[in-house]
Amino acid sequence: MLSLAWHTVRARFSSLVGTFVALGLGVALLAAMALTLVSTLGGPGTGPRWYVTPDVVVAGATTVSVTTGSGDDRETETVRTQRSRGLPADLVDRLSAMFSSATAATTATAATTATAATTATATAASPVRMVADAAAYAVVAGAPGDTVHPWSAAGLHNYTWVAGAAPRTEGEVVLSGPTAHRPGDQVTVLTARGAETFTVSGVLRTSAPAALYMVDRVVTDLAGGRIEAVALTAGPGESVPTLADQARAAVGVGDGDAVQVLRGNSRARAEPDPDADRRETAIALLSATTGLAAFVSIFVVSGTFTYAVDARRREFGLLRAAGTTPRQVFRLVLGEALVVGVLAAAVGGALGAMLAPRFARWLAGTGFTPSDFTARFVFWPVAAAFGVGLVVALLGAWLAARRAGRVAPIAALREAAVDPRPMTLARVVVGLAALGGCVPMLVAMSAVHSSDAIALVLLSAMLLVVACAMFAPLVVPPVVRLLTAPLAASSGGVVLLARHSAVTAVRRTAATAAPVLVTVGIASATLTGFGTLQAATQSAAHDRITADAVAVPGGGAGLADPTVARLRAVPGVAAAIPVTEDPVYVSAGGEPEEWTGRYATGADLATVLDLPVVDGNLADLTGTATIAVPAGRWKLGDTAEIWLGDATPVRLRVVAVFDRQLDLDETVLLPWDLRRGHASQVADTVYLRFAADSVVTAGGATVGAARAGAAAIASAGGATVVETDDYLSAAGEQEARTNRQGAIAMLGMALVYTGIAIANTLVMATRDRAREFATVRLAGATRRQVLGLVGIEAVLVTCVGVLLAAVVTAVTAAGARHGLADLAPSVPVAVPWLPLGAIILACLATAVLASLVPAALLLRRPPAELAGVRE
Repeated sequence: MLSLAWHTVRARFSSLVGTFVALGLGVALLAAMALTLVSTLGGPGTGPRWYVTPDVVVAGATTVSVTTGSGDDRETETVRTQRSRGLPADLVDRLSAMFSSATAATTATAATTATAATTATATAASPVRMVADAAAYAVVAGAPGDTVHPWSAAGLHNYTWVAGAAPRTEGEVVLSGPTAHRPGDQVTVLTARGAETFTVSGVLRTSAPAALYMVDRVVTDLAGGRIEAVALTAGPGESVPTLADQARAAVGVGDGDAVQVLRGNSRARAEPDPDADRRETAIALLSATTGLAAFVSIFVVSGTFTYAVDARRREFGLLRAAGTTPRQVFRLVLGEALVVGVLAAAVGGALGAMLAPRFARWLAGTGFTPSDFTARFVFWPVAAAFGVGLVVALLGAWLAARRAGRVAPIAALREAAVDPRPMTLARVVVGLAALGGCVPMLVAMSAVHSSDAIALVLLSAMLLVVACAMFAPLVVPPVVRLLTAPLAASSGGVVLLARHSAVTAVRRTAATAAPVLVTVGIASATLTGFGTLQAATQSAAHDRITADAVAVPGGGAGLADPTVARLRAVPGVAAAIPVTEDPVYVSAGGEPEEWTGRYATGADLATVLDLPVVDGNLADLTGTATIAVPAGRWKLGDTAEIWLGDATPVRLRVVAVFDRQLDLDETVLLPWDLRRGHASQVADTVYLRFAADSVVTAGGATVGAARAGAAAIASAGGATVVETDDYLSAAGEQEARTNRQGAIAMLGMALVYTGIAIANTLVMATRDRAREFATVRLAGATRRQVLGLVGIEAVLVTCVGVLLAAVVTAVTAAGARHGLADLAPSVPVAVPWLPLGAIILACLATAVLASLVPAALLLRRPPAELAGVRE
């Protein structure tokens, strides 16, 4: 039977092109998304980029772990932090003492090392080079990098000189290329001490992360004495394992898990991971994209194969009349599906492997992934996509083949295209199952009262799309009659004929409307859901920020404490509240969960932010041992145990509890002084409040003068003072831009595929209507009238798909709105009419062209010849 199937495939190849295209492109889409996701899950490079030359690196902890259970049920969940914990203050002394000789000169050098410089020390047996690395905030406009390291740390990785030499004085700096600055240039360096002028002594090129370099004493001061890591390089004859054991011996028992001794590729764990957030975002985005790709591929492929088999009812009737048994028909159809499926899935897998690197480069260009991200070839995702495509093709053919085998020969040979039973048992079962799975999703979306509710929109939309597609035959007749009612009386018989054709061939109409449904439904539900979340967040931010103006750093910089102090000293500035954000980690459900930590000064915070405090007082957010938390987890006076962004565990007293709000979801407020040594030493934002009176000082300074004075100081510190409304508008535009790029990344390739599926399905449906067109022509209809009939049907099919998609969007938007209702002052449903209108018009144009072009080609033949076209 497989041999016969091969021959029938060769004989009917032109009619099987549609199923081949649908399956091949579906597998290509799934393979490309799966390969990109797997490449993202691979994480950062396996080897170090900064600590390349040393053999052993002693660094602070870079993980947060939560252990639950005991005995055999003991489980530990661990996450990696973006930065390492600072080393204990005396550890450098201990390491220096271990690796130094007894000579006074070496001892003196070791003492210098203990203040975060560098030393080359020697034991009696062999020399060991030891470098204490520190890092501090520093930015130069026009040069890459936002940290400064001691020049001694430059030797920890390979570099080449572009121009110049090492810094020799405290007023010199070395920049990483590419940059337009050259040796001798005077540059302004924004540091935690404010804006300072340095002379460029050199420019180097390196594969390590871009950074600035200064003499060790300056970096030690800027870092506040904090040591990032100690790098050890063994001398001749010294084994690396022995060196690592000696370093572990220097680590005290009290250091516990706070210090790690690393060698080999594990040295990379001591390096900052600035791309961690983007990697997490990319994983979440690509997981959703891969799930969507799987859904649309399965949806389109199964529907296409089912329709292709259903359209061959007359052929199977002839085979049955010639003596073929139902079992033989069933095996023939499955054999054809297997042949077509293997060939198409193989081509699709190869195409997906070619598309994945291009898609990965586009993601890197948009900033969703690290700039060096690329998709690598891995066999098993391609094999999985191949298997999924083949199984779906066989399953779709299997369901239709069972029905085809059971049809009586006389019934199958009837000329009428009327569907006697458009709603099959399989449709009812699948449709009810989809609805049954969707209801709990919608209930959870409405009850979760969190931004996480939006994560359920896509899954709910998928299930609703399946349900609408399954029950479409019930909806098509009344919808088509309703759409054609205004035109039926005034447009002659063409509209009536189109309505009659769409209503009688219900299964064909539903099958051709399905790709439109999935295209518009998924896009509309997803874009509306994320638009609603953004609108609600903007609404909460507008009500939350009561400051008169905001000082916003530019170019990835920040505002130093001295600059903030000068802003406070401006006559007429009543309050200048710095805020900076950094990750914190909270134990939730037995695993560490990343939250947002906002460091701020509690005093006067209420004058610039209207926070929904339900217990306690934000003015008590002072010192280094207090915290303000969202309601529901801690109470006033409790001790909150969390980890800061550098994996440092802290126990903080709850001094204020605020109500859960959308812009404060999974957020804690931390005192400004706690950030020292643990988080960014500069402010991300400074909220400004000006005195309310027209004359704000005894000297007669006005509010306008206060604004001008604040703007001048902020500009010197690398920031701009903007009105609060302008700040919120810019933030909203940036968020909207990010959402658009995310939507393109998630929906783009899937929508292109479903758009091709619209054309593919309608081309198949139109080609199968050759006899119908011949009958209409022989009955007296002109070629133009037949084309008008086809065009109107294409419009009706698109309208049916769009109306069903509107149902999907309305239901998911209502669930999302209800889920966000308690988290924002208002939750407007934001429907992106412009992109949705463009998508609908594209679907309409595709449907009309994909119907008219093959119909026009068929109608070039005389009616009598057209009636004899081989099926």
